[in-house]
Amino acid sequence: MSGEDSRLDELFQRYRASCPEVEPSANFMPVVWQRIEARRGFWPVFARLARTGMAAAALLCLVLLALNFVTVNQRTAFQSYTDALMADHSAEQTYYTEAIRSTPSGNDVPAALQH
Repeated sequence: MSGEDSRLDELFQRYRASCPEVEPSANFMPVVWQRIEARRGFWPVFARLARTGMAAAALLCLVLLALNFVTVNQRTAFQSYTDALMADHSAEQTYYTEAIRSTPSGNDVPAALQH
């Protein structure tokens, strides 16, 4: 272990030699704040807005997914798609289906043609 300790001490000594000691002066804090403000440019603000927008979009997707499941459960009264179509009694559909009836009903046939 003494060999590893001496190598670690040597590493720390080289680190201290490569990094000079910083003496705080009267301008220490203003210089620090200038460096911090210099890093606050367009891209950090853009990245923060992008993260916020992504979180909002994910939340919106989850809300829409939850609403989709809620509305699916309310539509289970219809057995199938055709039942849902048959339940729709709009005036346009009624007039259209009556106009294209291919065979006349028994009440529409004149008495002379009936046997």
